[in-house]
Amino acid sequence: MDHYEFLGVGRSASPNQINAAARLAIWRNRSDVQLTERIMGAWYIVGDPDRRFDYDYWLLTNPSSVEQYPPIDHGAATQDVPEPEVPPAIPEVPAAAVAAPPRRVMGPLPPERVSGNPTRQLREAEPEPPATPGPTGGPTPPSEAPVAAAPRFDPEQLSWWEETLGREERIGSGHGLLRLLVVLGLVAGVLGSMLVLVAAPAPVALVPIGLCGVGLVLVNRLWPYAATRRAVAQRVFGVGGGALANGWSRFRKENIAKGVIGERRTALALESLLRIPGTRIFHGLRFPGSTVADIDHAVVNGDRVLFIDSKFWKPGEYRWLDADKLGYVRGRRIDRRDIHMDHVQRHPLTAKAAAEVGCHVLIHPNDEGAITFTAGALISPTGIPATGVQDGIEMIGRWLLQGQKCGLVDRYVMARMIALLK
Repeated sequence: MDHYEFLGVGRSASPNQINAAARLAIWRNRSDVQLTERIMGAWYIVGDPDRRFDYDYWLLTNPSSVEQYPPIDHGAATQDVPEPEVPPAIPEVPAAAVAAPPRRVMGPLPPERVSGNPTRQLREAEPEPPATPGPTGGPTPPSEAPVAAAPRFDPEQLSWWEETLGREERIGSGHGLLRLLVVLGLVAGVLGSMLVLVAAPAPVALVPIGLCGVGLVLVNRLWPYAATRRAVAQRVFGVGGGALANGWSRFRKENIAKGVIGERRTALALESLLRIPGTRIFHGLRFPGSTVADIDHAVVNGDRVLFIDSKFWKPGEYRWLDADKLGYVRGRRIDRRDIHMDHVQRHPLTAKAAAEVGCHVLIHPNDEGAITFTAGALISPTGIPATGVQDGIEMIGRWLLQGQKCGLVDRYVMARMIALLK
């Protein structure tokens, strides 16, 4: 039994649902001290976004465990890494002796916080080899340059943040009262026709009954439902990676775990868009035409909707090859990778979700190194950009701010997006 099953919630439960379930469990078992401590331990893990991120990854990579309940270390996230001991000085060696290779000093580098992992990273600090004199007397550069680390996402560097100051959010109007009046009128027409049926011949009475029935069908199918006031007040729908972790997939568990990591990192980065008034974020939507695949994320603002696909790929250079093919450049060889966002952009179910619909591909590096793109091949032939997380959030924020209805929460668009949730 894992933490989610112990608290009585699903793995895709929202933080509010987890907090409510934990409080209720503590209140019900307040007389049992041991059970209360275990509830607090489970809440400590899944109630924190960073610890929940690590725990979900542990569940995906350890499917054979009998009891999926790892030990809880309350001080692991705040415990400082001890400073390494200074190695003893190396005695001087005569010049005639053969120079020994430099010693490798084992110890931690300055702590760094990886997105979704609050624990400190221990790495091996190895001093650079001494420079040897070159043919011209100067030092010879090393044969291989160190791999540049991928830049971290920094919301403070987004250029459009200041433009959001002073803006206010507006809630669009619905048609609840008008729709109720129309339905009541149709029901009154049906009842009146039934009364006529008693005194009039059957063929004559069936005409108004049929017209009222057609009217009801048209109201239910052609009149779009508007989201309620309570629904539009919610800012984030679903959990990043929840649909992929809980649903059936043809991929291996290792690849699913990598996909969940990419979606979680994208979900954390998308929260910076909530600074723009009227922005709503959706995670895990139905992929049109498929019962298994899903759309990772969607961002809504006014009458604009942007569907986002998260990728957790190895660092290197990428370029668009076709409308649905993204290539990984390996010297003279290019590996083709399928991207299905072109189908999302053209399908009637998603293309008619709002007045303006777009797609975007965000790629996260799964190792040391940066994600780069070939100049001129950043955008697909159908207008879908593929970027890193920093450039992607910058482009998405700019696109949302340029909308004519920026800051408006459109109830009709919200209702269509809520209907697409898995």
